[in-house]
Amino acid sequence: MTLPPIRRHLVVRATPERAYRVFTEQLGAWWPLVRHSVYETGNTVAFEGDAIVERSASGESTVWGRVTLAEPPHRIAFTWHPGREEDRGEVEVTFVPVGEAQTLVTLVHSGWESYGGAAAEAREEYRNGWPTVLGAFASEAGADADAVPEGELWFVLSHTAGPAAGVDGVFAHPLFAEHGAFLASLAADGVLVGAGPLPDEADAGQTIVRVPAECAAELLARAEADASVAGELLELRIRTWNVLLP
Repeated sequence: MTLPPIRRHLVVRATPERAYRVFTEQLGAWWPLVRHSVYETGNTVAFEGDAIVERSASGESTVWGRVTLAEPPHRIAFTWHPGREEDRGEVEVTFVPVGEAQTLVTLVHSGWESYGGAAAEAREEYRNGWPTVLGAFASEAGADADAVPEGELWFVLSHTAGPAAGVDGVFAHPLFAEHGAFLASLAADGVLVGAGPLPDEADAGQTIVRVPAECAAELLARAEADASVAGELLELRIRTWNVLLP
């Protein structure tokens, strides 16, 4: 069975230009090398040309991946194989403006076939690891933010069947009740515009929310933490929506 990509979404308090620059030019300033690196101590990591290179204190070096697409400040894609080039995945990161001086950052990690029999284990490790890495990135990208975002933002949350759905589909799974609880919490907070299944696609639904701009990061964190998403009953895709006629 082909394993689906990992998707992670977050809102950072920075423009796409700054967010892209921090992700690429300042990689070594925020990457949590203590927990996620090849060498043990005194190491650095940086984009060097089209390569992502880690260097040890003793002068050793290893290539984590190579850039395959760069469209600053909108998108960057690279191969991903820290320490083992044969275990080669693909990572794409997009940067979409959200309101004033905020950015929706989406990371997609795919290509698990290269891991062979260890694919499921490797994917689970990255599912647990990327949130820590992206949290460090968000802190660095938003370090210069000096004003609370104003206004309202709209988001579209699209849910499709994840690997845990099985042959009975998402609606029969016990975790689907957790998704209902998540939607109920959005309604209780007054940010839910509408939610429901899509009639032309099995096991798929869509949720539209409208939130204060200052709460955007929290909303996305809640959407990722929805137990039906965390348990991979549902796959989540988040897009921002520029509403002109509310």
